[in-house]
Amino acid sequence: MEDLCTTCSIELTPDAVLGTDGESVIGIALDIQRLSDGRFVMAFDYPVPYEFTVFPADGSEFRRVGRAGEGPGEYAHVWLVREHGDELHVFDRRRRRMTVLDRDFEVIRTLPTGCSTTCDGRDMVVLPDGSLAMDFAVPRGGYSQYRTIEELRAADSWFVVHILGEDGRIRHSMDETRGIGAATPFRQLEIAPDGSLLSARQLEYRVDRWDPATGELLETFVRDADWWPEDNELRIAGPDMPPMTSVSDMQVDEAGRMWLYINRPASDWRDHLERTAPNPEWPAGGYRYGPGASESVIEVVDIESGRVLVSQAVDVAPAPRTRFFAPGWLAVYDEEEIVPLYRMYRVGLVGLN
Repeated sequence: MEDLCTTCSIELTPDAVLGTDGESVIGIALDIQRLSDGRFVMAFDYPVPYEFTVFPADGSEFRRVGRAGEGPGEYAHVWLVREHGDELHVFDRRRRRMTVLDRDFEVIRTLPTGCSTTCDGRDMVVLPDGSLAMDFAVPRGGYSQYRTIEELRAADSWFVVHILGEDGRIRHSMDETRGIGAATPFRQLEIAPDGSLLSARQLEYRVDRWDPATGELLETFVRDADWWPEDNELRIAGPDMPPMTSVSDMQVDEAGRMWLYINRPASDWRDHLERTAPNPEWPAGGYRYGPGASESVIEVVDIESGRVLVSQAVDVAPAPRTRFFAPGWLAVYDEEEIVPLYRMYRVGLVGLN
């Protein structure tokens, strides 16, 4: 239900800048988190996928954590880092393993996770009881019944949200989806104030609320926004093919409001199409979406009533250069300077009576 607050707006306030040392920020981060003590954690891709980087609240220095290998405190591809009480849960995508660290980054324990191939999900949350919710694709009946990749991709039923116990085994699989082929239907995950699990779909404006103890679907919120396209699949750029609309991040604030960070085509997206060089597949050259083809929108939704309080375009680059990575925090990747930086912004809702 769109019932916008006429006095409300979203304000971005510049905060710390990370990477001014010229060494710490090496590209667009795979994962960004803000810890309860104010520190920032980032996981980068190659050439250092086996470690993550920790910054103090002011970004004045940095520390690398992890090393390549198979032993405790060693990783192949750090994908996600999540805080839970005094622990950090570090997910190694390639090893399909979770490492739990203390506040000083010492290893407490390691455990396998329940995905049988390379986990290709986008999000993970640690639930209040210490169990995990993750998004990755598992075919109905499990992987063992499929002998080839082709057979696996042809499976007609998949579960894409899973609850993993503290032993790493799957307790519940939810969100059954019809055939997905080679693409994983990503979900953004968050914990609601009542402890239920929120799951936002990437290519639909739909948020499901689940009971993580039973796997039961409790409620579904669907927003019928006139700007959300009916045909919203992955596509190849072209004059008749606008950029995809997607939910890129979701957060829940202390007041129990749901914040959604959305990318959608700018009104003048065609003016930002760029031609690409000819190649064997496209002898005449193709197209790509240049800067300005998409715009960033933040919407604030009251979880209990489903009321959309605010819908506002914000002047930042679209994902993946911008990440709405924690309640009240936005990170923007900036490579226009001499060295790549991350500019951190506080995000606030003002004018709400």
